[in-house]
Amino acid sequence: MMNCFIIQGKNGLVLVDTGVPGSSRKIFEEINNHGFSPSDIRLIVVTHGHMDHFGSVGEINRELKVPVLAHQLDTPFYEKGEANVATMKPTVLWAHLFKRLVKGIKTRSFTPDIIMDQEEYDLNEWVTGAKIIHTPGHTAGSISVVLPNKEAIIMDMMSSGVGLGGIMLHSRVKHPAFHDDLSLLKQSFDKILAYDLDVFYLGHGKPVSRQQVLKYVDKYLKSY
Repeated sequence: MMNCFIIQGKNGLVLVDTGVPGSSRKIFEEINNHGFSPSDIRLIVVTHGHMDHFGSVGEINRELKVPVLAHQLDTPFYEKGEANVATMKPTVLWAHLFKRLVKGIKTRSFTPDIIMDQEEYDLNEWVTGAKIIHTPGHTAGSISVVLPNKEAIIMDMMSSGVGLGGIMLHSRVKHPAFHDDLSLLKQSFDKILAYDLDVFYLGHGKPVSRQQVLKYVDKYLKSY
């Protein structure tokens, strides 16, 4: 299971990540199911350069033609339409095989319209009180969305549940299949936890509480 998110903003929706290639129809269906229309999307935020997160940006934007925001450090992979395989350092044994399977996959390439090269980016134009923060570690160009309601979308900084995609036992916290730099990841958690946040939305698994995030950091990153 791979999660994408929509944020209801001032004048429309912000779509955060787009799943694997070929996900546009499913995403559009879910948007319709929530009482909106795909044409309500005003911005696409891409959190990092792994194929299961940016795989459908190109096909979605062929139809919608809305601005895309991403970090500079992962932009070369969006422009190639290839996953940032160098950052896919397995945290579990099965991920070695998965890495080989996805290595040759390509998708429709794109160049972000808004290329973030700073530590924070104000999203106030689209969502009042929201911001993007640079949270490297999973990849060098990973970013997270901090919302004004004490919630954040941190995608693959961590995972929850059991099985590929965290489909059950949602109270369990764990590494995602890959991380690039655990020392940088620990610094990014220090950064995100400096905000007064209660709920954290993930790329794989159900949302977690602040207590669960602290448990993950203590279990996996304490020595960094």
